[in-house]
Amino acid sequence: MKKIIQTALTLLFLLPLGLQAQGVAIDFSQYQGSQITNSDFEDWSGPEFENVPVGWHSFESVEYTNIFTSVAKSDEHTSKESVILHTGTIGSYCLKLVPRNLSLALANGTITTGRMHAGSTTPNSTNNRAQMDMSVTETSNGSPFYAVLTEKPTYVAVWLKFISNDSENPYAKVSAVITDGTYYQDPENTTYTNVYAKAQQSIASNDGDWQRVVIPFTVQDENVNPAAILMTISTNATPGVGNANDKLYVDDLELIYTRQVTIPESGYLMMTNLLMENYKMVIPKGITAYTLEANSEGKPKVKDVYKAGQVLPYEAAVLLEGEPREYAFTTTLYETEENIVAEGDLCIVKSIELNTPTEEYKFFRLSTQNGILGFYPAAYGLKVPESESLLRVKSDVAAENYQHVLYKAEKEGDVDGNGNVDATDVKTLVNRLLGNQQGMTKFLIPDADVNGDNSTNVADVTELVNILINE
Repeated sequence: MKKIIQTALTLLFLLPLGLQAQGVAIDFSQYQGSQITNSDFEDWSGPEFENVPVGWHSFESVEYTNIFTSVAKSDEHTSKESVILHTGTIGSYCLKLVPRNLSLALANGTITTGRMHAGSTTPNSTNNRAQMDMSVTETSNGSPFYAVLTEKPTYVAVWLKFISNDSENPYAKVSAVITDGTYYQDPENTTYTNVYAKAQQSIASNDGDWQRVVIPFTVQDENVNPAAILMTISTNATPGVGNANDKLYVDDLELIYTRQVTIPESGYLMMTNLLMENYKMVIPKGITAYTLEANSEGKPKVKDVYKAGQVLPYEAAVLLEGEPREYAFTTTLYETEENIVAEGDLCIVKSIELNTPTEEYKFFRLSTQNGILGFYPAAYGLKVPESESLLRVKSDVAAENYQHVLYKAEKEGDVDGNGNVDATDVKTLVNRLLGNQQGMTKFLIPDADVNGDNSTNVADVTELVNILINE
């Protein structure tokens, strides 16, 4: 026993360490209509204003109505490029907003996807606003005064670092309003009927540290078809107040979409990420995801295990395990965790591949027959939801079906499934950790996840040994 454990520990610590994938700036062209351009604030290449991010607008292009409000337009931009970044960002720059002292009033540092309008010397007047109208063809810094949005996001998330020097008004402001593209202004001067949803929140300083703020959208009128979004971020939630030394750093803004997924009574579900093209989905808490492959006899086994927080790219497919209930899968643009990729002789594929018959593979669908959950043959042309996934097995090694492959050991620590917990289980577990499947008769890795932490590592060897000692 000691020799087995010592061998396991020695070999495990000699295994190469995995390296976290490095990200790059987001290419927003692939998210046309579902994200705001340049939401990572990496592009500052506008032809007119070097301190304004492309796709956004500040007081450099403000529209004003009289001589007194003309002072709002100035080369002393309230938006600036910055390299003060939050931990984990995959970009090189962020946005910095600062207020401006206009003598008559303090102009909050503001950025918007619409156009700033200064029409009053009274700061909280609705004549001082961000406005948007897709019928206006005028542009500034190479960008229109609106942002196209045709999808229906669930949340807006953004990284903020707010340094407030005003103890009486220590709140910044984030506002997102989705409309049908006709005229809208923030703050409102009337009741607008062209609004699909709003996400608005005052933001505390968090002691000047970076924080990720997630704000839910509240639907105003389901019958309004989204066409544009007016996104406005300001150094203070109250117009005209704050301190001239306030600073608000903004980075990695994203619109998040949600897909509700229900795990059935069996506790298992085959799924392919087809929520939105090019989008990655985050595995929610309570769910474990598996990719699969086959041994030389065509029997299915787990290739890799993925836990909550890791990401499922578009068109990637997995077997999900969790308690029977509904789960919310959310999208992400900036996650740098390792992506889930299905590979191997046996993998999970989109069910629509059944429309292309082939002699090379046979397909199996997760279902229950005669009360037994397993993978059963799926005939070509079978209509199943595209979001579902199938097993694909090479025809020359495929079995008639795969019953009982989701069976778990009845005894804790019975890794090899022989009904006993003994030294052979330690040996089998070590083989599993080293990539050798010898002795692994079970399908799911949790049979080797002895301590129940959703991973299989040297801690499970220790836990298994403790089980043996205490028996």
